[in-house]
Amino acid sequence: MSEIVYGNLLYPQDDTPDEVVLSSIRAALDAGVTTFDTADVYGMFRSESLLGRALAGTPREELVLCTKVGMPTGFGPNGRGLSRKHVMESVDGSLRRLRVDHIDVYTAHRYDPATPLEELMWTFSDLVRAGKILYVGMSEWPVERIAEAAGIGARLGVPVICHMPRYSMLWRAPEAEVIPACRDLGIGQICYFTLEQGVLTGKYAPGAPPPAGSRATAPKGGRAPLMRRWLDDDKVLGRVERLRPLAEEAGLTTAQLALAWVLQNPGVSGAVIGSFNAEQVLANAESAGVRLETDLLVRIDGVLGDSVVHDEE
Repeated sequence: MSEIVYGNLLYPQDDTPDEVVLSSIRAALDAGVTTFDTADVYGMFRSESLLGRALAGTPREELVLCTKVGMPTGFGPNGRGLSRKHVMESVDGSLRRLRVDHIDVYTAHRYDPATPLEELMWTFSDLVRAGKILYVGMSEWPVERIAEAAGIGARLGVPVICHMPRYSMLWRAPEAEVIPACRDLGIGQICYFTLEQGVLTGKYAPGAPPPAGSRATAPKGGRAPLMRRWLDDDKVLGRVERLRPLAEEAGLTTAQLALAWVLQNPGVSGAVIGSFNAEQVLANAESAGVRLETDLLVRIDGVLGDSVVHDEE
């Protein structure tokens, strides 16, 4: 898989034109990105469909396609969760929309306490043996459940190869338990919100309104709560501004510095980027393979200081 993972995320009411989405996915391909992540719930199936359109014609062996299951995509108890019924019915829809005969990594979007882990892993096992999926992943699962699922998977011959946490320079909560535990289990992290929805690009200045056309000004899916905590804190925005000269010393943009920082963690296998700006996609993909000196990492910590979140809230 590629270190940079293109995340094709659309909100249910997102009105981004199809061609803008398609051009961004193709820009990622042009930049050497081979791993693509999405979910059935993203755009309520639209994200998967557009990803399938954009990648049609690309040799299947050159791609690693990841999608997720579990979030609500229908009404009633059978339209959500990780029951055998919902997973079995969902996978065929994802395959059809992605225009492929198998999914490389099928991810359980969130832990479902209503479904026994044995039932879920048994279902995944059947899908592996049917050739519909190759590997299994989890996203934002409690560490003890990751370990339990990995143990069941090992007995059933179903490899759990990745976990997807929110992880960035500013949000380091997974470092406490999840990343170390997963390293012991041989499970890599594919991290999302690596740029904290654009905050770590440095585009948002303290005391100034968000720039026109930025995510924070979007009428739909704009200032989400996870983003607002940073946008409403001028101290954080000021500290992010102070990262720019450090990035320039390393020959990087602030966004590239933030992505390289995530990839520096030995427990991380990939960093998800998500943008419908082809130029940004091309630039951010250049952070693959960049390695930061220890002195620079120390200086980054000094700049961000107590703005870093180390524990879930």
